[in-house]
Amino acid sequence: MRINNDTADVLGNSRIENNKLYLPDVQLERKLYVTVNKVLEAIGGKWSRKEKAHLFDQPILDILDEILLTGEYTDAKTEYQFFETPDELARDLVLMANIQPGETCLEPSAGYGAIAKFMWDPSCIELNPNNRTHLREHGFEVVGDDFLQFSEPYDVIVANPPFSKQQDIDHVTHMIELAQRRVISVMSNSIQFRTNRKTLEFRELLERQGGEIIDLPDNSFKESGTGVRTCVVRCRGKHD
Repeated sequence: MRINNDTADVLGNSRIENNKLYLPDVQLERKLYVTVNKVLEAIGGKWSRKEKAHLFDQPILDILDEILLTGEYTDAKTEYQFFETPDELARDLVLMANIQPGETCLEPSAGYGAIAKFMWDPSCIELNPNNRTHLREHGFEVVGDDFLQFSEPYDVIVANPPFSKQQDIDHVTHMIELAQRRVISVMSNSIQFRTNRKTLEFRELLERQGGEIIDLPDNSFKESGTGVRTCVVRCRGKHD
């Protein structure tokens, strides 16, 4: 997405300290501030009233330089469907998987490792290169980038895949193909009521795999920036 000259001017005159960005010490017009804040949130920034800065999970200088050079930025939430799993839900998903000592476990579409951090010795797959860097810097093993091209089996797969254009069905179907014992995944609630062929075939697959669908409360991902209605699918892998 492109930025205008006024936005570029504000970003170019901001002060960077490692993973903190301080906006220029001037009063910005409301419309301009909203535009600048939209860019910063899209690239992973969160406003901290205490720090009076936008905080990032990684150093921001190189990313900002690229934006100023190209005049464009990537909205990770739009392009990569990156809506991080809240801690409480992530912990519950891992408990639901009941991972046993010695089992291999995987978080595909790992983001920042919100689910993986509750697993024992997990592997991660992540499409977003910035997120892959974050994962490695925080000690996670990254074994691939595109989960749908991945073929190594794991005992347990726990995930929060992208939802748009029913990508969650594609991802969970592939998880079932690879899992030796258990699949636990967040999915769009639409799998329970849509009647297109893709959804019907997926529900048939779930039934064959002894699957169950557990509704999540409304706004379970509100803190991650989306109000999409969600559920959790639990089922056997095809190798079980």
